[in-house]
Amino acid sequence: MQLRKWGEMILKSSIAIIAFMGSFSFAQAQDFYDVSYKAGPVFKIVSPKIRIDSDYVCIPEEGNEIGYQFGLFAKVRVNNVYVQPELLLSTAQSRLDFLNYDGVVGFNPSADFEFTTLEIPLSIGVNIGNLRLDTGPGFSLMLSGNEYFLNERINVTQEYNQMTILWRLGLGLDINHLLLDFKYEFGLSKTEESLSRLIERELVPKQSQLVFSIGYSILRD
Repeated sequence: MQLRKWGEMILKSSIAIIAFMGSFSFAQAQDFYDVSYKAGPVFKIVSPKIRIDSDYVCIPEEGNEIGYQFGLFAKVRVNNVYVQPELLLSTAQSRLDFLNYDGVVGFNPSADFEFTTLEIPLSIGVNIGNLRLDTGPGFSLMLSGNEYFLNERINVTQEYNQMTILWRLGLGLDINHLLLDFKYEFGLSKTEESLSRLIERELVPKQSQLVFSIGYSILRD
């Protein structure tokens, strides 16, 4: 049932994107507008940064792991202004150290976390030649989360906020069929990473991330 639910969501999102592009294609017939569009696959490398203010948990130097995203994008430009929705599947890992765990001084075990999310970002920007400046929201939907701690694997999907809202600031470059982007993303709603089961305290880390992406337009005007 869960896979069917997500499948229906992806299908509805795809139909919405196609309908959105079609509406602007109709406007292209009018001489007043200079309309163009692009669409295709996109791949992203994500460098997350997590901050926790706590005497019980810390993030080791290798705690902020690299994540990956891949999916589809569509870009519709009217004159110098454009809208670019995307649909992405994302994977990420992180590590936390628990200090003096369970009251044992000097016992600092590590917990590893793996997450799979569905990302739906929407960029609104302006073209300056081949350069692009954009901003916009992003919605991150939790699909699955696993914790590895003291030789145990535990599903922690329900311990996290199922949807996180992000905001993005970006700089991009168009080179023929290629779209190169560099973005900074930060959370508007904090991810409720409830670690109370491990340390008997509620912690809400703050997260931001740097994203580099490359897209290839296989559909364009």
